[in-house]
Amino acid sequence: MVVTKSIGLEAYSDFRIFSKLSYNCIKFMMDNNELIWKLLKYTDPDAWNKPNLTQDEKAALIYSGQQDSSKFNVFMDGKQPDVLVEEVTLVRIMPHYAVGLNRTLGYVEVSMEIFSHYKINHMSNYQTRIDTITEELLALFNGAELGGVGLMSFDKMADQSARLFQAGQIPFGGKQIIFSTYSA
Repeated sequence: MVVTKSIGLEAYSDFRIFSKLSYNCIKFMMDNNELIWKLLKYTDPDAWNKPNLTQDEKAALIYSGQQDSSKFNVFMDGKQPDVLVEEVTLVRIMPHYAVGLNRTLGYVEVSMEIFSHYKINHMSNYQTRIDTITEELLALFNGAELGGVGLMSFDKMADQSARLFQAGQIPFGGKQIIFSTYSA
């Protein structure tokens, strides 16, 4: 029996960014965008024109394992165990898929889902919540360097899965964006 020595074990990607992606993206969004948070909190047609939220108000919209998930608007996974009875807008940010390109380099796809109840989707500025939040997420995260998780990219050359597509189920419409970041 021939035993091959383990050469260069430290050269293997450990994908240690995977569990931090959702939190770091949401934290980045908290610190660098106001409009998304207003569209999540306020259901009025003029939500885009409301005052900015405080950090505490933003934090209160984020689900972190409380008993009733239906009272929150920002999630770190794609699950919804509780029935939504309010007309709300939701954002879900989560690791979606990982690929090992070789032993030292891989990438992780990050899914960002936006859902809005049809009755509150249209706003008084003749835009929709879904498209406005989608646009804000694309502008905010494409090329953003998130401390600890790397450079986010919406780029077919970096990841063939980078895309934006329709999502949702009546009475919620939505969009899904797939970003990626490399892991070494």
